[in-house]
Amino acid sequence: MQRMRSVSFILLAILFVCFSPVVVKSPAHAQVQAQQGPLAADTPPDSLQSSNAVLSDPFLENASDEDEAYRNSLVPVPAIAYTPETSLMLGIVAFRQFKPAAAGPETRASQFFGTGIYTLNRQLILEAGTTFILPGERWIHDVYGGYNFFPAQYFPPGFDAPEADERTVEYRRLFFRGDFVRNIGNGWFTGPAVNFERLQSVRVTETDEGEPQPLWSRGNPENNTVAGLGWALRKDTRNSIMTPLQGHYLELTAVLHPAIAGSKGFGSLYLDARRYWKPAALPGTLVAAQFSGMFTAGDVPFQAMPPFGGESINRGYYLGRFNDHNVAQLQLELRQPIWWRFGAVAFASTGEVWNRFTDFSLSNPKYAGGAGFRFDLNPRDSLNVRIDYGFGPHGSGLYITLGEAF
Repeated sequence: MQRMRSVSFILLAILFVCFSPVVVKSPAHAQVQAQQGPLAADTPPDSLQSSNAVLSDPFLENASDEDEAYRNSLVPVPAIAYTPETSLMLGIVAFRQFKPAAAGPETRASQFFGTGIYTLNRQLILEAGTTFILPGERWIHDVYGGYNFFPAQYFPPGFDAPEADERTVEYRRLFFRGDFVRNIGNGWFTGPAVNFERLQSVRVTETDEGEPQPLWSRGNPENNTVAGLGWALRKDTRNSIMTPLQGHYLELTAVLHPAIAGSKGFGSLYLDARRYWKPAALPGTLVAAQFSGMFTAGDVPFQAMPPFGGESINRGYYLGRFNDHNVAQLQLELRQPIWWRFGAVAFASTGEVWNRFTDFSLSNPKYAGGAGFRFDLNPRDSLNVRIDYGFGPHGSGLYITLGEAF
């Protein structure tokens, strides 16, 4: 049965945060300029004023005098969310936008988020991540990790996997991912990439009759450890990490995972290309395009199979509804300011999964489209609440999250 990827409701607290213009100012920062509407700025976001409750940050209060207008922020948001897999989710999300000491207007804002969620199905999600940009953008550290106990729906690999072969897989997961890239000039960054993931207590749920469910012919779930080391190369000219309004982004990351502790070894190559521009034929409209691909070789564990869909691309497909050794996806989005801090978007996407390149087929086409709304929490350094509805021939989904899809 096809299910929505997620329906995330940031309820009463975030409504208060959005519509109550309370700003706690740090004496070290100057008065910021007048606010602008969502999706509208053409210049780099070198200052920040939030419409939500912004907490002064003593740890970073010594930001550079050359960038006095920038205002570090910390936004804790009590959250209520729901997905078909988890039932009701209760917890807190903390989001931080900041610049470290000595960072001036040439340095884009860094970000940090932390999440602690407990569900009525007795599931636990503890995750945190950061994009930390050093002064002068000499280095960019992208780090993401956490622990969760999270039963989820999995499907067998293949471009035409039937819905009837869906399995509920329960496991405990500890993971860490990081890219540490150095600026080598002209918007290019390069450096090492690491990946670690440990799965244990993996169990496939029983049938209604109490019998173990049969497993798939390949990609079977099992306890394993995946650890890899690789190299990342990027070209990044975006004006903002969270809400880009101009520029482009290109990433190529190759990682080798040797055979250890339940994993027989495999390699992966990730490609991500994005562009943002404002065509003269569409005044005020921002056009965003992305191509994303993950290509693997070797004995790939079930949780490392490149997935199709999710909340960021081909919205409307349950993440992993289709998966295999290789996936390629393409999407186009039109972003239009409407009024004050509100904006609207329309998007379309397509893609495919396959095992070997000789097996590539378009006999089961995959495409999706949809529309959504935006509300800008931080007009001086845009942080949008994103509400999207995506649909396609294999399902639909509603997504309410922070930040743009890409």
